[in-house]
Amino acid sequence: MDFIPQDKILKVNPDTLDVVRKEINMDKPGEMKQAVNIVKEWIQQQPHLRKKDFTDHYIEIAIVTSKGSIERAKKQIDTACTMRTLMPQFFGVTSMEKDFTNLVDAGYLVIMPKLSKQNHRIMVLQITGPPPDSTIFMKFFKYSFFFAEYLKAHDYVSNYECIIDMRLASLPDILSSMNPMELKQALTIIVDCYGMRIKSIHMITSSKLIETFISILKQLLKPKMVQRLHHHNDCDEIIKTFGKEYLPEELGGTEGSVKDLRDKWLETLFSKENMEYTQEMNRALTDENCRPRGKFNEEYAGMPGTFRVLSVD
Repeated sequence: MDFIPQDKILKVNPDTLDVVRKEINMDKPGEMKQAVNIVKEWIQQQPHLRKKDFTDHYIEIAIVTSKGSIERAKKQIDTACTMRTLMPQFFGVTSMEKDFTNLVDAGYLVIMPKLSKQNHRIMVLQITGPPPDSTIFMKFFKYSFFFAEYLKAHDYVSNYECIIDMRLASLPDILSSMNPMELKQALTIIVDCYGMRIKSIHMITSSKLIETFISILKQLLKPKMVQRLHHHNDCDEIIKTFGKEYLPEELGGTEGSVKDLRDKWLETLFSKENMEYTQEMNRALTDENCRPRGKFNEEYAGMPGTFRVLSVD
């Protein structure tokens, strides 16, 4: 693939393809195509992978988010199929009404249309109220992976910047309702299955309880990731860091409102085309009876409950 397909919402810079490939040292003519073919051949040789017809774009993005490493891209694809098999509660979206009731009452997750000057994608989570019930976090994680599946099929980036607007949130309710183990599992899935390389996490709130929330995150994240956590009392530093032209109105930007962008994303994510693609990816599972036992124990031991092997990078 020598061009980035045009998307309904996501925009890229004219030099995005070249910049991303140079970042991972895969910019020589024909180099990426050769790498994709190697991974495609490997997939055909894996008896435990039930899906064999991943698109070239899907495989290329796995390579991009693996920093150009073919072996890490193989493992990412394998891990994604394994997680869908072992932890189906995080996957299998069928409809907005069935899977995400009350989710919009708690907040909005959107991906900004424009790439930053560094060719990073900016995601914004705006929490608008207290959790309506104890299931809201699992619904949010499931929605996030549903979103990530779309991004992997349509976007071309290697790095993400996260902004969490918690100014309207009830931190006491969040802390009392949050399950750290589910959060740990979700963080592992977003990194190891979808390859999202998070360059920074910016949390906006004036609540003193933010320190408690950050202390919980520090127990779940690697030290390298902890260093990328930032707390702001207001949006001033966010604007200085990213620029108004890349941010929504709610954060002092000029890129429309979070609510309007959310509606556009919901229309796109639940379109007939994307739902058919989602159903196809839901079948990207593993047949563990066909996987060598030693290989499984080496790579995935403890994954469903403790994640002693997999970790968030």
